[in-house]
Amino acid sequence: MRIVEAHSWGVDFKLREPYTIAYETYDAATNLFVHIRDEDGHEGFGCASPAPEVTHETVSACRTMLADLCTAVMEGEDGELASACAATPAAAAAMDMALHDLRARMLGVPVYAMLGAEYGAVATSITIGINDLEQTRSLGRRHVAAGFRALKVKGGLDAELDGARMLALRADLGDEVELRFDANEGYRPEEAASFLETSWPANVAVVEQLSPRDDPEALAAVRGALHAQPSPRPALLADEDAVGVRDVASIAAAGSVDGVVVKLMKCGGIAAALEIDSLAARASLRNMVS
Repeated sequence: MRIVEAHSWGVDFKLREPYTIAYETYDAATNLFVHIRDEDGHEGFGCASPAPEVTHETVSACRTMLADLCTAVMEGEDGELASACAATPAAAAAMDMALHDLRARMLGVPVYAMLGAEYGAVATSITIGINDLEQTRSLGRRHVAAGFRALKVKGGLDAELDGARMLALRADLGDEVELRFDANEGYRPEEAASFLETSWPANVAVVEQLSPRDDPEALAAVRGALHAQPSPRPALLADEDAVGVRDVASIAAAGSVDGVVVKLMKCGGIAAALEIDSLAARASLRNMVS
């Protein structure tokens, strides 16, 4: 397989509604796309969604690296992906997707089939950003009316309000809708404990990254507060603490969480995500794919 064409380009998207999380408000997003073609005419496409808070790279850095990667794959230097993962994982992820896509097209199958997966139904959540109580309720009702049965609620700025928002959603939507919560590192351990106690009647299924990244003591305190609650307890997932394979290995060894969030953008693509998935399975950790 010889790549004879590779190029990338950017597209700016205006969000339908502004979106607030614990450390940022977004009203637009830039995605970078890559297209490759081999000498037999097979094509592959990939996409990067860089974000400094998640992938630690700017759009400009991602754009530059993607251009370099396009040159590298045409020169047969796939190994450049590994070095790109460290500083620009979204760029690496986009090219990794494109290479997987091209190989699958060569075989005449979708990527999931090439990887040995079977097609099935997957529960997809929709995210509600940080809003006041009434706006949260309004968005929850709207999303459920549109067919969603899993809602992920962003918080991390006000533990008391966040707990009230989860309780209100449960009261409005009944028991058939799964509720998830993501603090994006926003809580100190005592705030996380307060949120867990307040929100317990809402039967939240999953809580993500309640404490700051790279703070094992805070994570251990959150784990203790979680286990102080009666069953059923939410699953505690690491997100910002679980960037790549090494992070997940450390988390697995510490036994501090129930699972990890696997983002193609932050880990560097499909190949790295599969490695994380294998490691998580061996450690009996749950995965949330993003």
